[in-house]
Amino acid sequence: MKLKISANAARERITDMIISGNILLEKVTGEYFDAKKSGAFDEKEDIPQWKDQHVDWLHKCLAVLQDIFPTPREAIGLKNTQAQTSFQSGVNIKWSALANDFKAKLSALDGILKSVDKYSVEMTHELFIEDIDSFAKARDINPRQVKQLLPLKLLQDQVQTFFEEIIGEQFHKQDSEGKASDSLTIHVKVGGDRLKASLLLKGSGIKGKLTINKCGKSGLQIEKLVEAPADLYVVQHVDGIDERVITKLRGKIALMNSQGKKCRMCIVDGTDTARILLAYGKIQHQPK
Repeated sequence: MKLKISANAARERITDMIISGNILLEKVTGEYFDAKKSGAFDEKEDIPQWKDQHVDWLHKCLAVLQDIFPTPREAIGLKNTQAQTSFQSGVNIKWSALANDFKAKLSALDGILKSVDKYSVEMTHELFIEDIDSFAKARDINPRQVKQLLPLKLLQDQVQTFFEEIIGEQFHKQDSEGKASDSLTIHVKVGGDRLKASLLLKGSGIKGKLTINKCGKSGLQIEKLVEAPADLYVVQHVDGIDERVITKLRGKIALMNSQGKKCRMCIVDGTDTARILLAYGKIQHQPK
């Protein structure tokens, strides 16, 4: 079985939860000892408050694990992790139990982090934007959040400029609307590795769904796209993308892989374009 997202993205998200858990544990530990020292500690008031913070953090961890792993095994394992019973002299028993549970969950997360590499890392020919590290912030944007923004009213040159800024491409190539952009960049990262990517970008100058006929005569722009020496081929549009466009690119990618060239594809329709641009502050939540 394989992860739902790239191994690099999985490690990053689990590490974030470990860091946030340690920060929270340090915070509530300080609050407990400060209250105990000043005589302000109230078991009935303080312990439930700290437990709620612990539970909130745990629920976020469980959601992250469910987003990463193909089965709920890791999430269930974390939830069911039990702390060893050990109490310090002079320390409140309920506080000690809470702190021990915190530490047990953090230890379990460390183990889960190390298990990421045990999952299959076989290369898939098709990537989603969630698999691309350069678009990592878009993982936090739900498609429902951008529904009212569609279709995006951005010309091709605006789209290209925004994407270049997001991935860190310094050299902008001017293209006329309706033609293949033939953008080639080495700044796209997937699984921590830098890839050479060839992008066909489309803006609002192309009305409605992107069809084969809107990709040049008989899809000539797709032919030109895959002629570029790249590892990743991307077709993007500010609106929908017709299935025949996807099928044509998929066929080209399959052919090149059958010939020994390792390459992949990514389709970025209007929804995913909006998610990326919103995540990186290029557009606003509400259309103007």
